[in-house]
Amino acid sequence: MKRIVLLLVSLFVVFLSTGCGPSDAEKRAQQVAQAKDDALKLRQQLAQAQSGADAENVRQQMMKVLSDASLTVESIHFSEAELKDYVKAASAAEKPAPPPKKAKAVRHTKARRKG
Repeated sequence: MKRIVLLLVSLFVVFLSTGCGPSDAEKRAQQVAQAKDDALKLRQQLAQAQSGADAENVRQQMMKVLSDASLTVESIHFSEAELKDYVKAASAAEKPAPPPKKAKAVRHTKARRKG
């Protein structure tokens, strides 16, 4: 009798434990929401990157976060080209502008007078 009661109680506990907690769909929704939030934060960092190398690292982190959640860049309303533009802009900003060329000295000669 004790065995049957123990068996029923254990089955009841197993049944309750599987029914508790978020479902697979809820877990997926949480994963997607978290990945989108992380990607948007990384996109902000990308826009503020000071060097091309930093920008490229942040872009790669963002792509990894999205791919781990089976998402694309478009899921955060951006395109891959836009992200690469941020990297190009950061790279251009870190390169100093070429110094202005010095103007050649102009020699002024005395004009000949017609006489």
